[in-house]
Amino acid sequence: MKSKTILLVLISCLFVLAGCARPKGETPEQKREFVQQMATDTLAELYAGVPGARSLVENSVGYGVFSNINTQLMFFGTGNGYGVVTDTSDGFKTYMRMAEGGVGLGVALLDFREVIIFNDQSAYKNFVTEGWNFGGQGNAAAKYEGTGGSASGEVPLDAAVVVYQITKSGIALRANFSASKYWLDSDLNSY
Repeated sequence: MKSKTILLVLISCLFVLAGCARPKGETPEQKREFVQQMATDTLAELYAGVPGARSLVENSVGYGVFSNINTQLMFFGTGNGYGVVTDTSDGFKTYMRMAEGGVGLGVALLDFREVIIFNDQSAYKNFVTEGWNFGGQGNAAAKYEGTGGSASGEVPLDAAVVVYQITKSGIALRANFSASKYWLDSDLNSY
């Protein structure tokens, strides 16, 4: 009985932590600036670490940059985050929220950034309007304050989309299948 109570408390804590990913700021303008700065910093980190990534982004139909807090304990995982999707033809920005649920085996508490590159107009439009992303994922990470290492891979189920993940901090050892839902952030898109 005691071990079940401890497990329930741990699972509850993980789900609460996953719900904490929100852009900082008091006003929608401040929150948009915060999200845009996160995107700019994330792209700079991606460009520095992945040769050719800048060219992929610049030649894409559009791209999204998301900040995500992701947790998993044993068989179930959850994630929550925010980001911005940019249309490369006109620079139009769509601010979005995201949530993730997964099943698999492992443990994780990760703060990571995700860059999604769309090479197909219909994939881009579907993402902004429908927002679903399914995929298998496996990763191993141990990172704190810029030290440590990580390795991850995500299997895109659509060749029109390329996904990069950058671990900021956390620890993970898992393999899972997850479903993510991305949707418009009504507060940040109402100019």
